[in-house]
Amino acid sequence: MTGPFHLALVGWPVERSLSPRLWEAVGRRRGIQVEYGRYPVAPEDEDAWEALWSSTLSAFNVTAPWKERAAARCDRLEGVAGSIASVNTAIRRGESWEGWTTDGYGFVRSLLAIGEPVAGRRIAVLGTGGAGRSVARAAADAGGDVTLVSRTPTRIPPGCEDLPRIDWEALLSAEFEVVVNATPLGGGPDSPMPPVPFERCCPGGLAVDLNYAPPVTEFLRAAHDGGARTLNGIGTLIHQACLAAALVV
Repeated sequence: MTGPFHLALVGWPVERSLSPRLWEAVGRRRGIQVEYGRYPVAPEDEDAWEALWSSTLSAFNVTAPWKERAAARCDRLEGVAGSIASVNTAIRRGESWEGWTTDGYGFVRSLLAIGEPVAGRRIAVLGTGGAGRSVARAAADAGGDVTLVSRTPTRIPPGCEDLPRIDWEALLSAEFEVVVNATPLGGGPDSPMPPVPFERCCPGGLAVDLNYAPPVTEFLRAAHDGGARTLNGIGTLIHQACLAAALVV
């Protein structure tokens, strides 16, 4: 085995993440020694955040709320990371840091893997944060008819200038074949639900929650009760990590 590669997941919170087990399994399969940790960095902890960039890490994955700040902090952005201003994988290249986003790739691949097409389908992406922008951009580039849903549709998300935007109330009169939750809402029983009228906007369609813990989120329960088929975020996690692993090791 070569390495070790010192990797980590950075965000808040990260305790329930499956990324360490996933990356270490990829390392074993490829004959590479991977040491992967969880680094919880609170939103206001700038000192801990800055310390990462001078650490001995080979690379690190980034989750909320640091994806946009990771894009601003990297020395170079690759792929669509520059246009959407979001990074979920920061890789050390000598003395500099290279930033990528693999969330959108993971989403598209997760649908294709279960026989759900992307091209030509009406897709609503709820939320315009880093993950939402990555998913929306990748789905649109794969031929999907993508609409962004947010509380402030007048604000133009970076890299998604060509995509239509609506507010939550517009879901009452719109219909989509795929609805993607790219927000933290509707996770556990104490998390507020996004106001999605599934029986009107996604009858018989597919509801995807990028969250994967718990496996059946409140968002997915509501989608099922509203007549939609459901898919959690574990497939997106696996496929985005496969691309990230190929970039890192």
